[in-house]
Amino acid sequence: MLHIKKDGVKRKIRPSRLIFLIVLIASNTFAWFIYATRVETNISVHVKAWNVLFEAGDSEVTDTVNLVVDSIYPGMEDYSYDINAYNRSEVSATLSYVILSARLLNTEYVTVEGRAAAGQEVLTGDLTSAQLEQKLKNDYPFSIEFSTSSSIIGDTNGRATFSFEVTWPFENNQDTADTQWGIDAYSYKNSNPTNPSIAIKAKVIITQNPDAS
Repeated sequence: MLHIKKDGVKRKIRPSRLIFLIVLIASNTFAWFIYATRVETNISVHVKAWNVLFEAGDSEVTDTVNLVVDSIYPGMEDYSYDINAYNRSEVSATLSYVILSARLLNTEYVTVEGRAAAGQEVLTGDLTSAQLEQKLKNDYPFSIEFSTSSSIIGDTNGRATFSFEVTWPFENNQDTADTQWGIDAYSYKNSNPTNPSIAIKAKVIITQNPDAS
């Protein structure tokens, strides 16, 4: 039986659990590390590093990320979340992403790709990832945007970044929409204080290039 101290309290770890943890860590073919800082307005800025390791033959690694913004309002500080993907292999790779679902206050969307990932039947009115991405970018007084610094990650020490950003400038010539969405956002947080105003699930995909040997 292994004993450790945490917060001054001696705790026991069963050998079986310790072996399970070692096997779990050893079995991973890629790892990621999260760095998060808090700014004065309670907006979180995240930078995530992803080491990608390809083995022989066709390979694909994915990371499903949950993108959340606690509160939204006109003039809010920009929110950003970045994933830096580092290619440690000897072949180049392609970086892409799909949006699986999104919730803005009480409005929820599940994309065609999200239904497929969950093994669900596509419903009439479901948007594709690309269609939802354009809607989130253009149909609201705030803008929700996704981007990659490059679709190609070079071999050996190549890097590319997946970025998610939410902006809502105070002056954007959309006074009516600003007012209504500002009221709705305030009401939503009053009724749901523990829920984020925006919750989006996306999948970041990195694949070995077809011409890689």
